[in-house]
Amino acid sequence: AAVLGAGVMGAQIAAHLTSAGVQTVLFDLPGQPDNKNAIVDSALQSLKKLKPDPLATSGMEALITAANYESDLALLETCDLIIEA
Repeated sequence: AAVLGAGVMGAQIAAHLTSAGVQTVLFDLPGQPDNKNAIVDSALQSLKKLKPDPLATSGMEALITAANYESDLALLETCDLIIEA
């Protein structure tokens, strides 16, 4: 699955999908030149601070693939479900 938008809602949707065993790609705008996935990376780190935790177990945020609209659109070809958040 792909979740388009790594805001509060998009990141949590990605977390719930991953917790359910669905391979998930989380997209957002390209970030800094040295880290195009900085926005998604920040959203994934924020998941750790939420209570209740949207992830089934600690560390599952590492299973979510970070992506950006500039260089990773080809990843959408592998997704059966695309959610816009």
